[in-house]
Amino acid sequence: MPLLDFQKVERRFPVKRSFGDLLVNRKPVYLHAVRGVDLAVRQGEILGIVGESGCGKSTLARIGIGLQPSDGGRVLFDGHPLEGPDREGRLQMVFQDPYSSLNPRMTIGAQLEEVVARYRPQMPRGDRQAEVQRILAEVSLVPETALKFPHALSGGQRQRVSIGRALCADPQVLIADEPVSALDASVQAQIINLLKGLNRDKGLTIIFISHDMNVVRYLCDRVAVMYLGEIVELQECTSLFATPQHPYTQALIDAVPDVRRPQSLREPITGEIPDPFAVLPGCRFAPRCPLAETACQAPQPMQALDTGGLARCWKAARVLA
Repeated sequence: MPLLDFQKVERRFPVKRSFGDLLVNRKPVYLHAVRGVDLAVRQGEILGIVGESGCGKSTLARIGIGLQPSDGGRVLFDGHPLEGPDREGRLQMVFQDPYSSLNPRMTIGAQLEEVVARYRPQMPRGDRQAEVQRILAEVSLVPETALKFPHALSGGQRQRVSIGRALCADPQVLIADEPVSALDASVQAQIINLLKGLNRDKGLTIIFISHDMNVVRYLCDRVAVMYLGEIVELQECTSLFATPQHPYTQALIDAVPDVRRPQSLREPITGEIPDPFAVLPGCRFAPRCPLAETACQAPQPMQALDTGGLARCWKAARVLA
């Protein structure tokens, strides 16, 4: 049984109507951010979710942690429906901008101790302070960090604090929403290795959201590729990079600079992203796909692959050929 299970999850946002729309009684317009996503997260794995900006990655993450409701489908955590944030703190999230997610008027130690007190109220205050120091050490921060305010820390240190704050609740699932995109390359490597170590040493299940294919390739066990609110491919990481089965996945990999690959073999994505408000009955990537045919205008269910993965393309195993 998967630890976290998305079943036909939908999320749409209403577009604000003008006074003229109200006068003529024009029907409301909705932006579909997530469209019928099925995704099972296994216990102890690092699952990567990749895709262009605006494809629905962060919205799906917020639904998965209970910060946003879904308009359809459901999310199961440990076999039980998830209705709002988990009261026991077993689902935690690390956001892209650590500075905006930390309280600038509280010391780091006070913020971490507040989380420990929330989820372990029976713990004496002296033990809580010792627990804060243990958490700081776990994320490779010196004890003096507890006395500092967020503005006195670097971006990488603040992100470590954000991860440490999530660990204070002793979670089973950690959702990291592009946690390294705003950091320097050397600091990125430190945070990535920290997450990998937490997964290895604590068995922590991690959902890692990113648009950096190189980071995902190094860190993740499985990868889900999203495009305009849908998952178009789901494979083990090694299989996905070796034999991508959806044209969009191939285009994402081709877009990664690689001196070992001749420039002539790269085929960057062309064309404009379709209108997100448009209802396309077939493949949503078809308007930009170099392999598109008439059959692509029909609904595209997920196709099972020989590797055990899934791809939303009727050509699936024949894409590379």
